[in-house]
Amino acid sequence: MRAGLLSLREDRCELPDGRVHPRYFTLEFPDWVNVVPITQDGRMVLVDQYRHSAGEAHLEIPGGSVEPGEEPMRAALRELMEETGFVPENLVLAGRHRPNPAMQNNSMWTYVAFGCRRQGEPTPDPFEDLRVHQLAVPEVYDRLRAGEISHSIVVASLFYAMPMLGIR
Repeated sequence: MRAGLLSLREDRCELPDGRVHPRYFTLEFPDWVNVVPITQDGRMVLVDQYRHSAGEAHLEIPGGSVEPGEEPMRAALRELMEETGFVPENLVLAGRHRPNPAMQNNSMWTYVAFGCRRQGEPTPDPFEDLRVHQLAVPEVYDRLRAGEISHSIVVASLFYAMPMLGIR
């Protein structure tokens, strides 16, 4: 079954010890990217975005789906520009993780974008509702620790970025 970005796959799942789960379901998603953008003056660029399933807005870093045939780094640059209007001087891979390997097949790629500068206006997707903010890096991590940033893949990406930003 296919619905938008995801499809549902039914498998027969054989465990390493030989036990068989006759009907195992996997949500197939494209890979995703997140970008931790740092401006030339050391501020982090974030987006405040409404998330319908949660019924509330979330403070997040820019990110989105990797298009078919697109390299994750290219997707990161595209998403950063589309959601914020910023471009980086340097983009560095901070890490890759699996958002939910029990149920999903995709990877999440996290990049840190250094030396970001505004190049244009954001051009979000037609059904994205977001606002761009710039915050001091320590304030972002204070908000993370206080639970004000709660989108789990954003939390993971911010943790991946910590060593590159000198955060403990």
